[in-house]
Amino acid sequence: MSKTETAAVFLRAARLAGRREPAIPEACAPANEAEAEAVWRALHAMEDRRILGWKIGATAAAAQQALGVSGPFIGHICEGMVDEGAEIDYRFADLLGPIYESEYGFRLAADLPARAEPYSREEVDAAIGSLIAGIEIPERRLADGHPHGALGSIADHGGTGRYIIAHEFEDWRGIDCVDEEVSLTFNGEEVGRGTGRAMMGHPVEAVRWLANHLSGFGLGLAAGQFVTTGSCTGVLPVPGPDTEAVSDFGPLGRVRVCFAGS
Repeated sequence: MSKTETAAVFLRAARLAGRREPAIPEACAPANEAEAEAVWRALHAMEDRRILGWKIGATAAAAQQALGVSGPFIGHICEGMVDEGAEIDYRFADLLGPIYESEYGFRLAADLPARAEPYSREEVDAAIGSLIAGIEIPERRLADGHPHGALGSIADHGGTGRYIIAHEFEDWRGIDCVDEEVSLTFNGEEVGRGTGRAMMGHPVEAVRWLANHLSGFGLGLAAGQFVTTGSCTGVLPVPGPDTEAVSDFGPLGRVRVCFAGS
């Protein structure tokens, strides 16, 4: 088994066991972004669940700078990881170091298969069937303070965990997902605020980036899958049990997520 495959098997075992590991073993730990992405590709090749969607991490330039990465990274979201509704309850202890992100997503109505020619914005627009106001809750198979930095998240298929489809709109083209402010509170205190403009100028540009990035690996996006494009309200760890998070997407509605202590 190669170094890359060994790291992927290690991270997959941590996910299946529902545990956080202190570090990827030194002998197979990725040393750079290319090696970390190769671990994700090995995890993707091992995936035996149906892929329902995709996430993009560090879409915003500020996030890339903060993490010290050269560009966005990605992960796949599978069956069993998606919840629907504007009021969702979890047990904090059932999640692995959860993070909270308020995001715009898009569900495809047509395939965007792998190809050599880059997709245009117009082609991606035409393939989108609906806009989602959603919540990504990344989970971490690696413990706080692990030595890999952002390479750990890249390798661990973007730290994917739960995804909430809160509100979905088929008539989406007239909706402002660029400059409408999205806010986030934890237990009534505002902790984040921002807009979709941070996602490459427009969240749909993030979808186009993903379609072209996946094409480089011979992978495509399928009709019915969704793409969540990055957080408008920051990348914030859930403070602990008994946290109530509320994301306000303005005219698109609010989302309440409770992380119960028991």
